[in-house]
Amino acid sequence: MRAATTTPMLNFGPSWIGFDLVFKLEPLPMESVLAEIEKALSSRLYHLAVVMTLTMPDICSALESSNGKTSGIKYKAWWQKYLSAEYPALTGADAYSLRCGVIHQGKFGHENLKYDRIIWTFPHPRRITIHKSIMSNTGSLTGIVYQLDASIFCRNVIAAVRAWYQVAQSDPHVKANLPNLIQLYPQGYPPYIIGLPVIA
Repeated sequence: MRAATTTPMLNFGPSWIGFDLVFKLEPLPMESVLAEIEKALSSRLYHLAVVMTLTMPDICSALESSNGKTSGIKYKAWWQKYLSAEYPALTGADAYSLRCGVIHQGKFGHENLKYDRIIWTFPHPRRITIHKSIMSNTGSLTGIVYQLDASIFCRNVIAAVRAWYQVAQSDPHVKANLPNLIQLYPQGYPPYIIGLPVIA
C-alpha cells in the first residue's frame, strides 16, 4: 500500500512582493467579473471582452438555478427576459447560438444563428458609431450580417447583469451558489495558498 503524500501549503506572507499587480477589491463577487470585462474594454481587448460577455447569461442563469447549472434553455430564457428589449433582432436562441459559435468553434457564426455572420466594430477615433445594423445583398455577397459595436454590446449586457443582480441577490438559489462563483481572492485561498493573490 502506498503511503499518502502531503503537499505543503504555500504561505507567501504579508511581505510577498511578486508581480506588479494592483487589485481593486469589489464588494460583490459578480462585480469582480464585470470589472474585468470593463478593464478589457478600456484596454481595447475587444475579443476577450465579447467572449466573456457572452458567458454572462450562463453565469447568471446558473446562479439562479436550483442545481447551480446552466443550460441552453436557461441561457435563452435569461436573455429573453433581460436583453430582448435592447436587442429585438437578436433572440435568446440567436444569442445562444452566437455564444456557442464563439466559445466552442471560435467563430462569430453558427448553423443555428439566423444571421450568416455577426461582425463587430470598435470605438472609432472620429467617434463614428455603428450598432445593431442588419446588412444583406451587398454587391456580390448574399449573406445576412448583423453588426454590433463591441463596446456598446458589452456595456449593455453588463448593465443587464447588474440590474438582474440587484433583484436576484436575495434569491435563495443565488445565495447558495454564489460562494462557488470564480472570483479573486487577493490574500490567497487558505489554507492552501496564503498571501498570494489567486483566482479560485
